[in-house]
Amino acid sequence: MNTTPAEETDPPSRKEVWKMFDRIAHRYDVLNRSLSFGRDVAWRKRLRKHLPTDRDLLLVDLATGTADQILFLLDGPANIAEAKGYDLSEEMLSIGREKIAKKGLGEIVSLHTGDAMKSPQPDGTADVITISFGIRNVEDVPTALADMRRTLKPGGKLLILECSLPENRFMRKAYLLYFRHILPKLGGMVSGDSHAYNYLNKTVETFPCGEAFCQLMRDADFAEVKAEPMTFGVATLYIGTKPEDAA
Repeated sequence: MNTTPAEETDPPSRKEVWKMFDRIAHRYDVLNRSLSFGRDVAWRKRLRKHLPTDRDLLLVDLATGTADQILFLLDGPANIAEAKGYDLSEEMLSIGREKIAKKGLGEIVSLHTGDAMKSPQPDGTADVITISFGIRNVEDVPTALADMRRTLKPGGKLLILECSLPENRFMRKAYLLYFRHILPKLGGMVSGDSHAYNYLNKTVETFPCGEAFCQLMRDADFAEVKAEPMTFGVATLYIGTKPEDAA
């Protein structure tokens, strides 16, 4: 597993990144599908097999954006009684609310303004927290992880889906070629915001992945931490549990 970000790339500022997502919200979903060659759908659905099955669940989805992660979890067998999504981008949330209304899920799903580093979710109330392709955009990852632990019930599960860098050096070279030179141009052409997709590729390259991110989760006092690489390691699902005896 990769333990360090790619070399020779300075990390971009994450300050007020929600403003960038406001600008690209209108094309965000279609770009996710096309730029990942549709693989992000399978990655998002894979989270479903990690949901606890012994009770009805309160799901909290952070950096929820247009609510894709929530909707993909509900598009199949899942014992989710209620789902709450939090994001700072009002334009993304607006699109998400339209999608929820079209699917008739308004009684189960609600979207709210909220920061992953300090969500409005009360202490010890969530059975599951998910965050997909959002953890690398927060300003302070340890603070965000600590807040996720705060809002989970003892024994609750944290599922983090994020882009990562392939371990195989040939795959890594091809992936970085695509990410550095092709994705920003395509994303900029479709969204009309070239800065956004230059930012997105740099966040992937400068974000800790594999064992390095697992250690951040352990440092935040999550137990049973593991990483599941997907599609040659271009995405990774990180899994952790809040200890049963945690306050």
